[in-house]
Amino acid sequence: MVAQLTAEVVGADTEPGGVDRWHPLVRMAFRFGFVFVGLGMAGVWLATALFRSLGVSQESVTELGTWTALHPLTDWVGSQVFGTVVDFTPTGSGDTAAQWVSVFTWLLVAIAATGVWSVLDRRRGDYARLYGWFRLLLRAALVSALLLYGMVKLLPSQMSMILQRLVEPFGDMSPMSVLWAQTSLSEPYEIALGAAEVTAALLLVLPVTAGLGAVLAFIVTLQVALLNLTFDVPVKIFSLQLLILAVVLATPDIGRTVRALIGRTVPARVPELRFGSRRGNRIMLAAQLIFGGWLLFTAISEGYDGWQTYGSARPQSPLYGIWNVTEYTVAGQQVPALVDFRDGSHGGLPNASDRLRRIIFDIPTAVTAQRMDDSLLAFPAEIDTDRRTITIAQDSARTFASLNYEQPQPNQLILDGSLAGRPIHMRLTLVPLDHFPAVSRGFHWVQATPYMR
Repeated sequence: MVAQLTAEVVGADTEPGGVDRWHPLVRMAFRFGFVFVGLGMAGVWLATALFRSLGVSQESVTELGTWTALHPLTDWVGSQVFGTVVDFTPTGSGDTAAQWVSVFTWLLVAIAATGVWSVLDRRRGDYARLYGWFRLLLRAALVSALLLYGMVKLLPSQMSMILQRLVEPFGDMSPMSVLWAQTSLSEPYEIALGAAEVTAALLLVLPVTAGLGAVLAFIVTLQVALLNLTFDVPVKIFSLQLLILAVVLATPDIGRTVRALIGRTVPARVPELRFGSRRGNRIMLAAQLIFGGWLLFTAISEGYDGWQTYGSARPQSPLYGIWNVTEYTVAGQQVPALVDFRDGSHGGLPNASDRLRRIIFDIPTAVTAQRMDDSLLAFPAEIDTDRRTITIAQDSARTFASLNYEQPQPNQLILDGSLAGRPIHMRLTLVPLDHFPAVSRGFHWVQATPYMR
């Protein structure tokens, strides 16, 4: 199949014995693709994913990531070519300067390796067998990534609804926050996105359905890449890499899929990697099924843990809700509800005399305060329901607010204590969530007019 595809695209010479010889440019392109796409993209991701699935510590996974980024060569390229210090410290971003330099370093390595490989192996006529292993590597990496990212949408935890989005001004949100907020407002939509990714992954596991899985994977990875690029989500490098894997895998099967969709007969798909015996082929099929099953099991486990910890099934604060501050008193003096234009003199922390507009209790270990200018500040917090106290931390070592609370009515809250060293008293009223159309509007088959409130 590889030889036929090669002959159609660039032509191929036939050696004595009827064996098709790949065009020299195709052989060179394959060598480059094997190093850059196979090892530098698929291999790096798959190694990291397997380490994580086997329960290896995060420190070891991070260390592995540093070495697969070609440290210390990447450090040298960063300093000599780009004049920057390469820092592999995890930040939550997939598009750090270190990762861009790593991609460039892999590109240089692939070019050099292609040159050396082409000289040392110039007499080889084709790489049909290695091409089969190459595609198997790409399939394994794509299956792993799609299962992981699909499961955290299928069990919604990647884009989770957080209460502060309901009161945060739209213009204050970053493009990524807007994307996360709009997706989290519709769990069925997020679940559908995850279902598409998981379906593509499962189809890729079996050789007989791998072609259809690759075409579906191309569609879903294209959408993810477009969203990351247009909403400035810092996973651009990885999403583009997944798109490249999907394109490579789907290219030979797009024509077959189109012909099947328009009702034409297409022959059964022949696996790229076949052995000389039926037993060998069965062992290979069983290995792929076991590997796919293991990846599915670990993805479900991680997805479920994420759903319970960060997703819609996560624990809620005992004071869960958005609370308007109706009365605010500092040292016996009431502070009026006026907009406070800040000069940053408190280092971003609220001073006791700074009037708060709202307090938001979402997860049990944090609290969010909204100032009168609608800016938001989130802090670690501990709520003791037995002692009825709230301790708000400036950071992991310092406390700047200690409050006692009373709840005379389910929708009424009274806070007394100290904030930034000064006595404070607050009365709060719970805002019903159905006050917000984003939550309460729901779904309507019949609408007399567009609802654009």
